[in-house]
Amino acid sequence: MKVFYLLLVALFACSLSLSPLSETSYAASAKKEVAADSVKKQIPKDVNINSADQEMLTQLPGIGPVTADRIVEYRKANGNFKSIDDLTSVKGIGDKTLAKLKPYLYKI
Repeated sequence: MKVFYLLLVALFACSLSLSPLSETSYAASAKKEVAADSVKKQIPKDVNINSADQEMLTQLPGIGPVTADRIVEYRKANGNFKSIDDLTSVKGIGDKTLAKLKPYLYKI
């Protein structure tokens, strides 16, 4: 029975000594995830809607691949946008999306 208690105490002592290591490794992995997220979420500034390609447009908030294609197709069919507000002529871009976009767009 004494051996059992000694093993139990040893196991408990080992678990206490390992918990700071696990917290440290958890904190390090959390920092890596935050760094990776910040890299992914960098939004380009001063994007020119008259020259941006589909890849650039999809980096903007509220613009997915379909809407980016619509913007490019709209430019091909109608020429360059005269103002940023003209983006609302593109299907899928309303006033709310336009408000999200404006801080990242080059002022025409």
